Amino acid sequence: MGRQVRLALVLAAGVALGVLLGDLLLPGRRKEAGPGSGVSVARGSQVFSDGVAESRRNAIVRAVEEVEPAVVSVNILSVEERPVGYRDPFFDFFYPFGVLRQKVPGLGSGFIVREDGLVLTNDHVVEGAVSISVTLPDRRKFEVKDIRRQVLRDPESDVALIRLDGVKGLPTLRFGNSDEVIIGEWAIAIGNPFGLDLVGDPQPTVTVGVISARDRDVQSGAHRMHKKMIQTDAAINRGNSGGPLVNGSGEVIGINTVIFTEGEGGSIGLGFAIPSNKARRVMEELLHYGRTREFWTGVSVVGMNRWMAAKLGLESTNGALISEVEENSPGAHAGLRPGDVIVEVNGKPVQNDDDVLSAFQGGSVGEVLQLIVWRDGRRVSVRLVLEQDTRRG
Repeated sequence: MGRQVRLALVLAAGVALGVLLGDLLLPGRRKEAGPGSGVSVARGSQVFSDGVAESRRNAIVRAVEEVEPAVVSVNILSVEERPVGYRDPFFDFFYPFGVLRQKVPGLGSGFIVREDGLVLTNDHVVEGAVSISVTLPDRRKFEVKDIRRQVLRDPESDVALIRLDGVKGLPTLRFGNSDEVIIGEWAIAIGNPFGLDLVGDPQPTVTVGVISARDRDVQSGAHRMHKKMIQTDAAINRGNSGGPLVNGSGEVIGINTVIFTEGEGGSIGLGFAIPSNKARRVMEELLHYGRTREFWTGVSVVGMNRWMAAKLGLESTNGALISEVEENSPGAHAGLRPGDVIVEVNGKPVQNDDDVLSAFQGGSVGEVLQLIVWRDGRRVSVRLVLEQDTRRG
């Protein structure tokens, strides 16, 4: 009997060894772990039903999964006019015959901010459009039939709204507080660069970088100055305009708007976004009033000279002297006085009166400016709230 037991043990050990060697030498035969398989994975990791390890689902992946369904493609047609005629090769003179009008396609991005189909984008995306269509990542396409009624624009801030008719229950994005963005934190740019949806792929493109700087003033074209922009090195390319810049929590912190390029116009790591707080203020103005209201401060400033600086106890001529504060104006409500010297606006040092005027430019009703003024030999903090200008009715 003992001999038979020993033989059985040897056979069992041989079978176990064979199974082990089979798994090692023929890994394709190994049964994959799955729900109900009873096969455990290595300690410290977890496998989802789709086979993706939990460690790969980082903050960026989760943010993209949340944001992507609400990012749309905006396609337009605009009418371009160009003269048609004959150019004399000898005298280099152009004889016009008339004007050729042709429809030119344009593209951009946007994102849904309300379930009933309110899309936020850049004004320059829809500027001059005679036809607009909006495509969702799930391939649903909406035509904007009445542009004058369905599109609200503010060229100065480069913000526009598109209303989609007859829809409800659309995915939306959450706004974050752009005043709290941190230089160096993750920045995720999402949009439809180079019209990729035109080749049958409406899924937005994702690029990742960091917040590179805040409060950048950027000139865009000949007539548009963007104030207090967020700078990022996340790749923003043509067609990304109007798409969201989001943080690691999936909150919108900006609208992708301006890029600096070289050569063929690709990203070189210099992209700029309109801060979400500003975009949200403009959006609310457009929805309530159909336009952005003009603001005023009631404050007049002049440049400083050495005599003024010495008389006021300042060591340099940096700053802007308040020469007048109108009665019952926002400046008066903030407690500003003639003779105050504005030395900082929103944390930025003031060199002269042009700096103050530039800081005020591009503001909106309800915006708060944090000023530091020199008064009676000391620095005083002042909170100036921009109010609607009602003086002209």
